[in-house]
This record gives sequence, structure tokens and C-alpha cells, in this order.
Amino acid sequence: MSLLRKNTTDLTVLEKLQRVTDAAEIWWDSPPADFPAWRDGVLDRAPDPTTRRRWTAQFDRFMVLDDPANSLVRGVTTNPSLIAKSVLNSPETWSREVRRQATQQQEFDPEPVFGLVYREVVARSANAMMPMWQHSGGRYGWVSAQLDPRSMFDAQAMLAQAVELAGLDPNVMVKVPGTPAGYEVITELVSRGISINNTLTYTVPQFMECVRAVETGLAAAKAAGVDTERWRAVITHMIGRYGANGDLLAEAEEHGVDLTPLDVRWAEVAVLKRIDRILRARRHPVKMLLSSLEVEHPSVDAGLLSMHLEQTAGAELAYTCKPDFIEATMRRDGELTEFDRDAIERPVPPAVLGKLERLPYFRNAVEPDGMRPDQFAGHGAFVSTHAEVNRNTRRLLDFIERHIDGLPASARRAGSLLPARH
Repeated sequence: MSLLRKNTTDLTVLEKLQRVTDAAEIWWDSPPADFPAWRDGVLDRAPDPTTRRRWTAQFDRFMVLDDPANSLVRGVTTNPSLIAKSVLNSPETWSREVRRQATQQQEFDPEPVFGLVYREVVARSANAMMPMWQHSGGRYGWVSAQLDPRSMFDAQAMLAQAVELAGLDPNVMVKVPGTPAGYEVITELVSRGISINNTLTYTVPQFMECVRAVETGLAAAKAAGVDTERWRAVITHMIGRYGANGDLLAEAEEHGVDLTPLDVRWAEVAVLKRIDRILRARRHPVKMLLSSLEVEHPSVDAGLLSMHLEQTAGAELAYTCKPDFIEATMRRDGELTEFDRDAIERPVPPAVLGKLERLPYFRNAVEPDGMRPDQFAGHGAFVSTHAEVNRNTRRLLDFIERHIDGLPASARRAGSLLPARH
């Protein structure tokens, strides 16, 4: 699967990044069903007819589900926030689905309906990506489906959910949080040959713990004769969230260290560069997947588009891209004509690194033994992300509850007469 073309003048920033190394992958950070409406909205916002024509041609290459060999996008990530947004943005479609699912239940309880609707979004996404998965022999076309954030500290509950999600389609990759309970689940899933994505990770210690869990699981799978030919593991490194919650800047102020917005970006990039060095040295059977990517404000550094892309080019990474991030790079694609093929190997400027190393928040994140597993869930970026995902889970539950409450009495009576499920 390659995007090599004779004419490169109309390539997007993400296409240029992918061309640096074919091992780089671009993923879509939303259900595939959201793409057409978002694409049409971007085209409607094009500043002029010429730009609209260029963007139209670029979108024709972006997510080509019926021609996987010519698609820039190679995988999909979802999470409770993205699924809630997708459902809430299509209320007519999903209100019907909620009512249909609710009337098939013995009791009108929003929780099982929530699970059914959540899995339906995942199943539809996996079905959309299945041609790519089949065309590539299972290398591409994966859909990451995250476990319920309310179960992040309950290994047994997560394992039950994970097995159910993995059973939806063979191209579903279960997204497990970076908690001690989550790493227990990862070991067990890998031992069964189930593909995993470790999420809510921001630090080198979490990466090391995931690698240990994966390697333990693979050893168990091998001993049991489990087929892992199409098994895959990625670690979602939420690079932009590390500095976004403000803890690094707050700590810098306490220590009398003057950090600029660019220094914060360097801190985020430094953690990833450390992980990449470990990966290349030891060849661990996991791939890093960068999420929470950001573009830089023009005032930060003239000519700098995105540190997250420009300082990681050349690495064997996957990049899962939010729709807003993609649009921002398209609007500013003239600012970046080409990538430095050796960027991932470029060191953090010594002056910046010297400032960062004075801060425990940075040292704990960049050193392999900087945190114990029982400290992961207390990391500021983890806490803020967990709270956000819980809020959005609640929003989806509220949507489901409203539509169940609105069902007529006749439907409620019909539902109550259904036989009990065993």
C-alpha cells in the first residue's frame, strides 16, 4: 500500500509525512461513518474555488474504503468520547436504534442499551474497514474499540468487555487503559491472540509496562499454540495531552523555570523520542500510535506547522488524526513543503532539555523507572483525560435515557413481555 505519485505538488501534509517512510501510518480518529459529512463541511468552508478543487482531489485519496491500495488512511481509532459525539451528531439515526434496542430488552434499563449501541458503532466501523483488513492480510484496516472508562480499575469487568468487543469482527483491536488492572487485561488478551491498543498513556514508564505485559502474553500464547499471525499491538501515546493539562507549566513556575509554549512541545516530543530509541534498540513487538496531535499557533514559531509531526518524521509510527487537526494542516499546507527524513533522530536542544530536566513532572515521564504502575492513574494528563471520557460517556447515557423514557406505554409493555435472556 503506497501513495507514491509522479506529481507531488498537490500532496497533503499527511501524505508528505507518510512518504518519508512506508512504515508510517495515518489513521482516522473517529468512526468512518463521520467522514462524509465532515469532508463536505470542510469543502463548504474552502476559501475559494481553486482550493475547493484541490481539497476535493485530496479527499478522494484520503479514505478510499472500496480501493484500499489507494487510501491514505490505514486504520481507525474510536473511544467513548468519539462514539458519543458520532451518535449525538446523528440523533435521528441513533434515536431509532436506541428505541429498537430498548424494545428488545426484558427491562427498560439504559445500561444494556448503552452497551448495545456502543458495540453497534464499533461493528459498523469494523465492517467499513474490513475490505482494507482483508486486502492487506490483516496489516491495516484495524478499528480500535475502547473499554468502558468506568471499569478502568476492574480487571475482570474489562476482560469481559474486551472479549465481547473482540468478538464483533476480526479487525477489532481492543483499547485498554494504562492502569495496573489494564496491564493485567492486556497480558490475558495477548495470550488469547486478541489484538490490543494501550490507551491513556503519556510516559515512558507506561510504555515499558505495556511492553512487559505484551511480551508475557505472547510467551503464554506461544506456549499454548495460539495463532498470532494476524495479531497486532499498538500503544496510543497521547502526545498533546501531556503538556495541555498545565501541570508542567505550573511546576516550572514553582521551580523558577521559564518555559515557553515551544519548550512544552519539546517536552512532549522528548518523551516520544525516548520511547522510539528504546523501540529501535530492542525491537519490541508493539508500534507507537500518536494521538492528540496539535498544530502550532503562528506566533509560536514562524514557519513551524506541527512539532508533533515535524520532530517525529522518519519514525515507524502510526498517527491517528482528529478531523479538526486534519483540516488545520490542509489550510496551512503551504507552510511545510517537505519533512526532514532524520527528524526522529534529532536531539532535543540542550538548553531546552536542561530546563526540562529540572522538573520532576518531566523526569518522571521520560525515565523508564520514573513512575510505579500504581502511580500511573494519578498522572495529571491521565486524570484530566479520564474525567473527560467519563463526562462524554454520561452524555451518551443521557441521550439513551431520554429516548427510552420517551417510549410509549405500549412499547414498554411489549418489552416487558420478552422472555428472560440466559
